[in-house]
Order: sequence, then structure tokens, then C-alpha cells
Amino acid sequence: MAVPADTGRNKMASPPRQSARGSVPAAGKERFRVDLPTYHADCDANYLRLCKLMPELADNQSWRYQIPNGTLEVAVLDRSRYTTEVCLQASASVSSDKDKHWLTPPPITVRLYHDARMAEVVAVNGQGPVGGDGLNFRYPNPAMHNEDERQQVNRYLSEWLAHCLANGRAEVTLPFGTQPPT
Repeated sequence: MAVPADTGRNKMASPPRQSARGSVPAAGKERFRVDLPTYHADCDANYLRLCKLMPELADNQSWRYQIPNGTLEVAVLDRSRYTTEVCLQASASVSSDKDKHWLTPPPITVRLYHDARMAEVVAVNGQGPVGGDGLNFRYPNPAMHNEDERQQVNRYLSEWLAHCLANGRAEVTLPFGTQPPT
């Protein structure tokens, strides 16, 4: 029986490629390449999800949502003309012994780029920049950052925001004792 040509069984090993600096990667390992279309799609989706979670972003400073097993607080940290930096902080409610074992996600700092309509994670649990400086990346490194750490945390934010939009309820304070306008 013949083996199809695309299985890679009959392919000869290609010589190691040189990197941009002229050195050959260790042990023939190919250099990591960012999947930009996927990364940008995650950042675009995160921007849209955050805009849904933060209505009237120009006027408000914070939002609070009830989610299963806890709350989500979103607070604006910094505003500038083209960017807004926000912090997402989840806290667990301990209403029963069963809920005590849930882990709360770490606080996530996200920068929204309004002109590009993208949102990118810049820090997790106060540690940033995410993924190191992106230059001269070697693994292992002192901070133990993975090559694709930026993609991982932005994908995690995407899944977390989708969960919050699907299961969250906004906490609204209604003023009592005031007469409605006539």
C-alpha cells in the first residue's frame, strides 16, 4: 500500500534556519511566530465585549455585575484621548461550603485602544508587561514567560468576558423616595 505524499514520512530533514540575528535556533527548534490574525481577532472581540460590559464608558468610572459564585467589578484606572485602561476584579461569594473551593481569577488590567477598536491585556495580578518585552526572548527566562503568553492571556480574557456577558447581571442602584419627572 502506498503512503500518501503529505504524511511527512518520506520528507528529508531540512537544515536549521538562521534567525534574524544570524544564529541557528537551539536543537533545530523553529523560532516562534505570532499568529497575528488570531491575536487581532481576540483583541477586537475583547474590545466589543468590554464595550457591552461598560456602557457609557465616557461618563462612568466603575461597573459591578453579579455572576455565578461571585461578583465582577470593572473600574477605570486611566483615561487618555485614544486609550482607556481598566481593571477587572472578580471576587467569590462564599454562600455555601460547595462554593468555597472555586478559584477567583486574578485581577486583569486591560488597555482599550479606541482608534483601533482593540483591547489588550497589559498586566495580570499586577505583573506586566505580559509576555516580557518581546525582544531577545529565551525560555526559560527569569520571569518564566512563555513565548505565546500574550495570546494566552488575551484568549483567557475573551473566554472570561463571554462568560460574564452570558451569566452576569448588572447591579443597579435605584433612588427611592424621589418623584418621577412629570
